Parts: sequence; structure tokens; C-alpha cells
Amino acid sequence: MDDDGVRRDTPTAARGGSHEELDALWADPPGLWGRLRAVQNDAIGVRLMLTGFFFLLLGGSFDSFLMRLQLAFPEQALVSPQFYNELFTNHGSVTMFLVILPIFEGFAILVLPLILGTREMPFPRLGALGYWTFLLGGLVYYSSALFQMVPDAGWFAYVPLSGPEFSPDKAMDFWIIGLTVAEIGAIAAALEIIIGVLKMRAPGMTLARLPLFAWALLVMAFMILFGFTPLIIGDLLLELDRGFGTQFFNTAAGGSTLLWQHLFWIFGHPEVYIQFVPATGVVSMIVPAMTRRRIAGYTWIVASFVAIGFLSFGLWAHHMFTSGLSPIVLTFFSAASMAIGIPAGIQVVAWVSTIWLGRPQWKTAFLFVVGFLVIFVLGGITGIMTAAVPLDLQVHDSYFVVGHLHYVLIGGVAFPIFAGVYYWFPKFTGRLLDERLGRWNFWLLFVGTNLTFFPMHQLGLLGMPRRVVTYEAGLGWDVLNLLSTAGIFVIIPGLGVFVWNVVRSRRHGDEAGPNPWGADSLEWAVPSPPAEHGWSQLPIVRSRHPLWDQDDLHTGPPELENFVQRLADWPLNWRAAAIVGTADGRPQEVFRVAGPSIWPLVASGGIVLIFVAELVKLRWGAAIGLAITVVALVGWNWPSPAPMTEEEEAEFERDTGVPVNAGGSVVVAAWGMGLIILFVAIAFSTLLLSYFYLRLENPVWPPPGVADPPLGRALVAAALVAGSAVAARWSLARLGDNARPRFLAGLVAAIGLALAGVVVQVVDIAALDVTGGVHAYGSILWTLAGFNLTIVLAAVVMLGLALFWSIRGLYTGRAHAPVVNIVRFHVAAVAMWLIGFGVLYTGPVLT
Repeated sequence: MDDDGVRRDTPTAARGGSHEELDALWADPPGLWGRLRAVQNDAIGVRLMLTGFFFLLLGGSFDSFLMRLQLAFPEQALVSPQFYNELFTNHGSVTMFLVILPIFEGFAILVLPLILGTREMPFPRLGALGYWTFLLGGLVYYSSALFQMVPDAGWFAYVPLSGPEFSPDKAMDFWIIGLTVAEIGAIAAALEIIIGVLKMRAPGMTLARLPLFAWALLVMAFMILFGFTPLIIGDLLLELDRGFGTQFFNTAAGGSTLLWQHLFWIFGHPEVYIQFVPATGVVSMIVPAMTRRRIAGYTWIVASFVAIGFLSFGLWAHHMFTSGLSPIVLTFFSAASMAIGIPAGIQVVAWVSTIWLGRPQWKTAFLFVVGFLVIFVLGGITGIMTAAVPLDLQVHDSYFVVGHLHYVLIGGVAFPIFAGVYYWFPKFTGRLLDERLGRWNFWLLFVGTNLTFFPMHQLGLLGMPRRVVTYEAGLGWDVLNLLSTAGIFVIIPGLGVFVWNVVRSRRHGDEAGPNPWGADSLEWAVPSPPAEHGWSQLPIVRSRHPLWDQDDLHTGPPELENFVQRLADWPLNWRAAAIVGTADGRPQEVFRVAGPSIWPLVASGGIVLIFVAELVKLRWGAAIGLAITVVALVGWNWPSPAPMTEEEEAEFERDTGVPVNAGGSVVVAAWGMGLIILFVAIAFSTLLLSYFYLRLENPVWPPPGVADPPLGRALVAAALVAGSAVAARWSLARLGDNARPRFLAGLVAAIGLALAGVVVQVVDIAALDVTGGVHAYGSILWTLAGFNLTIVLAAVVMLGLALFWSIRGLYTGRAHAPVVNIVRFHVAAVAMWLIGFGVLYTGPVLT
């Protein structure tokens, strides 16, 4: 060890005689058919990153190049005003939805199994679904150009500009539908990341030993869940206004244009931090590796990740200071906007302290980290400036905000992405990126970024508004705009150098070896490139810096040594992975990871068809898409025979003390269902928020001429649906072999009661003299009611499948996790039903 306690020799992962067998077992099938069925984390991760980078070149670079050419000189007419609107709409939409987040999710799926010391992500098929929906959603969005209906209302789609009155064609429908499909993909990947970080780690890797990149990704994934879900609901309401004539955002019919801003910015401002937090995780991995120094303030950095995650959802109205909010509200959001600078500042101090005390290697990855620190700090300062309401009132919608946003997104997000590619590229290719080209890449981007976006701050202070197609000469903006345009001519060659470096080095770069940086985290212990299964023998983690502190990655407490040795040699005929305790990192379960499947692609196609049917107004196609999706999900989850008997599972448990579930994980399934319930609950809460917001905006509720809904039949429906939840819970207690008839009878009763409640409630709602196209009251009533009915019907379908599989004898007293999870979802759906219809029937009498 050196005097700073850092090892210079790297312990390596044991291969074992079963290495080749495991590698073949975990590999995706070859050929085109195999690629369509691929679920391996390396394939999915690389696809996400490459597709995101492709969208960057298409929408991030090309659009900005044309816009800057148009603004290089005053009173130019290189592009028309309409085309300019389309350019800035596409530029913002692609960058915020189709580039940065997919790249980071790709990083996560690619890197996490190695840095966590596990073999795979928990739901490989869910990761594949996330990729296919992201790709197809992006293609649907971009197909608007083929029909000459390119969205032009801005990436924020403010109403009424994006509504049916001012955007009557299908351009904004392409925006809503394409990006909503992509958002579904982002949420799918987030669910997998959460469970992967919390449950699929090496034995001994406690939360206190979790790599900082994993912490950052965990926070990012939860933020996606809480941020993207309200946006999906907002998109739904906007499409209902556009396609079905509802009145959510029509102020003349009880709607509110500010409701859209609230729903959008509840996503929009956290979205900046959704991108920033994983970027800081990348930096926190590279800094100690490149400085040969343990990161300073590990606990403080983790706390700052979590603090940013929470605080980011408390300052969405930072973007609404000019919208007429009350002074009290402005004061709160102004304070929150300033407070979030504290955890960001803690991270900067930790990184600078580590660099100061270490011995930096000035490799390209580290250059991008230093460039990130410089540019992000400048962007952060201007962010704190705009948190002051008086200043924000002056610079709002000016080029000052454009400069600030790009300093944060390029310096604070793009530079760490480049740093991460230079850092991890050797691990997954076995080749180093060229350092000489890397330095050209860095300096071109660093100089170009500052030359392009620094003058924009001054332009904003001089009064130049954003999103203008041209400007008059003599306003003092000419030289600054020319400098800003010149910067683009520096950035684009920088991107070109990067692409050439990746293409050239993939085949001709210097060989990397297992650990070219002398880094401390687990991924550098396996060969470069790693095997398909990553780890033949799982490591045992006893330190935050295992490669620096541990002489042998496979020694530790005897029970852990026995466990990892047994798992390395058995089983060799199915894809086995380990689950650990969330906090203590002790082995909790061995389960079978899902293998290659075509069903994620089929399900993605069904989801896209549902949305495209609405786009082209062939709504019968949505029913076909729904049928395809349901069939795909059933096929995806169709139980397959366990590759071993319960006696064999019990034998492994006796030897290691760790239970085996070759039919599928009990723990992972429970976590997955819990997160699905959380997702549905967030969507439901967003609809409730919309209801109460509209309720408070309307002094008369319901509108004149509409009677309060009677409670009679609604109470009967509530009693029937609540009874179905009781019956489902009752059936679980009779799941043993000796009580099988009563278990089946309980499921039948639960299904029957739920369907009866649905029928009674539909009859009651249909009897109300309320339509969704006259007033916002009717719009939210039918939408919230439809949501509750849909969720309960989905639960009924799940109960029906559980009943079918139970009749076939697939569940026993020991193996019945799917039934438990389905009942959990049903109970949650019933709870939302009772709350939702309770609000609809009692909301009109609230004062």
C-alpha cells in the first residue's frame, strides 16, 4: 500500500471451472432473432446509450446549429419563423426526453451489475421493454417530420398554445404520444434500477459500502418515478382536451391553464436534477480513481444526493414566478431554490478536497471532471441568482435563462457523460480510448461551450428574449450573438473527434487490462471485457474500496465464503442470482433470472399501437393494441416449470442457510409489485391534485344546472368492491394444500364481488347528467372515475389469471408469491377506488 492506504496491485475475481458454462448460459441468442429477444444488461445498456447519442446528434446538434446560424446576424431569414419554432421545440424536447436520461439509464443497466458484484439486473425483460418503448416512442415523435406536422409549441407545451384552439393539427399529438411512450420506457428502467441497487448486491455490501454511483442512480430512479408519472397524467389530460373535447385547460369552462404548468414543472424542474444526480455519481467514482485518494465526505455526498432528490420536488414553481402566484408562494419557492444549492455545494467541496489531497492523473476522463467543476459552478451561481424573485422577473424568458440552463446541462451533465465514457469504455471493450484525441475532444468542447453560452448571459441582461427568430441591428446584441454562433463551430468538431475516437479505438485502441486506472471499485476486478455473467464467483465486500483494501475478494465470514463458493459451481443449467438484505447485505435468496424473450418487444409494440391509434383517431386500433399488450404480458409472465425440485432447493438451503426459488424470486417480485403500486398511487394522487386544484379554482362546483351526485348506488358499489378485497385476503390464508377448495372459492368470490361493484358503479355514473365536454367538473369526474375502474378491472384480470393457474396446480403452500402480489395490488386498487369515488361524491359539498 502507498502512504495514503491505497493498493497498487488489484485483486482479481476468481473464474472457477464453471466459468465457460456460465458464460454460455447467460449469453443472449445469436442472430437477428436473438437480438430481438436480447435481455442481457450489456446489450440493453449499450443500446440505450447509442440510441440516446443518435438522438443527440439528430436533435441536439443539428437543430442548435441551424438556430445559431439564423441568429448569427440581425434580421436574417435563413429559416422561417414557423421552422424556427419547430427547431427550438424539437431541440428542447429531444434533449430533455430522448438524450440525457436514456444515456444515464444505459450507463446504469450496463455498469451496475459489475460495480455491485452481481450477475444481472433483477428484471432483464423489463429493461428490454424500457429500451423498446423508448426507441419506438422516439421514432413516433420523429415521424412527425414525415407528415410535415412537427411540434412547434415549445418543449414545455404550454396551454392554450398547445391546445386544440391554437394547435388544431396533429403536430402536438405527435409530441404528446411519442414522448409519453418514451416516458413509460424511462419508468420501466427506473423500477429495475431501484430493485437492482437495493436488493442485488455482492454479499457484505451494506448500504454504507454502496458505491456512490449506485447511490446516485437509486436517487435518480426514485425521482423518475415521482417526476415522470405526473407528467404522464398531464399528457393524458392534454390529449383528452385535444382528442375528446374535455375542458381541463379551458378557463372559459372551469379549466385552468396554470394546472398544466403545475403538472409539467412538477416534472420539469426535478428533471434537471434527475439528470444532474447521476452525473455527480459518475464524478464521484472518477475523482478517487484518478487522484489515488479515497473520496472525502462519503456520508455527506450520500446525504446530498438524497437532499437534492427531496428538495427538487419543492421548487417547481421556480419556473412560474411571472405567472401571478401570491407573494407567500413566491417566497417559499425562492427559498427552496436557494436551499438546493447547499447539497450541491457540499459535493463540490468534497470533490475539490479529494483532488487537493490526492495525486491527479490528468487523463481525459479527469479533464472532463475538472471541466465539469468549472462550468457547473458558474451555472450554479446563475441558478442561485434566478432564485431571487426580483431578478427572475427581469430575466425570465430571456437569453440569460438559456445560458444558465446550458451551463448546467452541458457542464453539469454532458461533461460527466463524456468522462464516464472515457472511464468505463476500457472495461467493456478491452481497449483504451486514444488520449491525444481525447484531449482534443475535451478542449474543443470546453472552449466551444463557454464561447457559445457565456455571451448568452449578457444578451439576457441586455434584454434579448429567448425563442425569437431574429432581432434588429443596433441593440447591442450583434457581436455577442456572432460569438455565440462561432462557439457552435467549435463544439461540433469536438463531437466529431469523440465519435472518431470511439470508432477507431473500438478496434485499434491500446489494450486496457482489467484495471487501467488503478481504481477501487468492483468492476475493475473482472476481465476487460467482462464475461456475459460478470461474476463466476461473487465477491465478498468488506470495504467501501474493496480493490484497495482487500487482499482477496472471496474471503470473509465462513458462511459467506461457503455461499459464494456453492453458487459458483451450482446451478449450471439455469440463470441463478443472489438477493441480499437491503441494509446488511446478507444473502437472502437465490432466484432464477428471466432469460431471453420476444415478449418485451411484442408488449412495446402493443403499447405503441394503443397510442398511435389515438394519434390517427382509429380508436378501434387501441383495443387491438391493448389485446396485444395483455397477451404479451401474460406470455411474459406465464409460469414455467422450475428447473429443480423443492427437495433440491431445500438441500441448498440446508448447506448455505439461503433459500432457493428456482421458479422466481419471492423478494424481487414483492419489491416489483410494491413499486408498481407506488407508480399507480402517484398517478392517482396526481389526478386527485388536479381535482382539488380545479375545485378550488371554481367557486361554484359543480357548475349551475348540474346536481350533486347521489350516494346510494355508489355506497353499494363501494361495499361490493371492499368485500372483494376482504375475500381476496381471506383466500390467501387458505392457500395450503388442505384448504385448496376454500382458497379457490375465495378467489372466485373476490372476482365476482369486484365485477358486481364495477357494474353498479358504471350504471350509477352513466345515470348522472354530466358530460366531459362541457365543464371541467365533468372532465375530471369521468377521468378519475375511469382511472379507478381501469385499475380495479386490471386487478380482476390478474385475479382471474391467478385462479386459472391455481386450478392448474401451479401454486403450493410454499410457492405462491404471484398470488400474494396480485392480492396486494387488488387491495391497493380497492383502496384507491374508495378514496377516488369518495372524493367524487363528496367533493361538491366541500367548501
